[in-house]
Amino acid sequence: MKRLVVCCLIVVIATFHFSTGNSTVYASGTDNLIYNGKVLNGRLYAPIRAVGEKINAQVSWDGATKTATLTKNKKIIKMTLGSKILKVNNEQLQMDVSLLLDNGSIFLPIRFIGDALDYRTIWLKSNRYASMYSEQEQAGIVVYAQPLFYEDGFKLLDEAIAKVKNVSTVAQKRQYLKPYFTDEVINLIIMRNLTFTDMSETSYYSYSYPKETNMSIRRLVPGSGGNVIQNVLLTKRNNQWLVGSLEEEFVPYRP
Repeated sequence: MKRLVVCCLIVVIATFHFSTGNSTVYASGTDNLIYNGKVLNGRLYAPIRAVGEKINAQVSWDGATKTATLTKNKKIIKMTLGSKILKVNNEQLQMDVSLLLDNGSIFLPIRFIGDALDYRTIWLKSNRYASMYSEQEQAGIVVYAQPLFYEDGFKLLDEAIAKVKNVSTVAQKRQYLKPYFTDEVINLIIMRNLTFTDMSETSYYSYSYPKETNMSIRRLVPGSGGNVIQNVLLTKRNNQWLVGSLEEEFVPYRP
């Protein structure tokens, strides 16, 4: 049985920013994942330069007019900071938002970029990522805007599980568990002598983000005679991610 993860393979990519003055960049990226999307008012904003690089488009920034230009497949798309008009060749697309400038990078809701290029866009709100796909090119990109990236969440959970299973005295438990768990969960572990099943290659995952400071993970581990089902809530406190709650139950196979 193969492991199924609710996402695609992770490839490390670089983050690019618009520079000052006039500049032009040609795309040369080989993967299709962007990790620094932003969610504002329920919309996913994507960094325009990174999008252009991933879809093999030419991207330029005119510092004098504060206008970004993306060129692909004979389409010239112009967007100006402070304007709600997206110019596509000789046509104008009315938007209800303008460009977002953040740390020197320009962002725009991915749906407007997709509409201008005739790409199909899909926003998975609970998982906080969006896809932009071209039927003609049979290619696309995925933009993540996750407060805690899902693989980092799994890694944190695994480290926490290892600490749960390898402590003995109460004093050691509190010392070893504090970097990973909230005080409430540490007390629960100590009082109930709680253990948690390690990750295995036959695990199945799903995850969601109830809010910016929470990540919910549900994991199923097939075993002898039944499945172990784990439900975990990771929570952000004082700028640190911790295990805020965890539950585990065994569900026997039906005869």
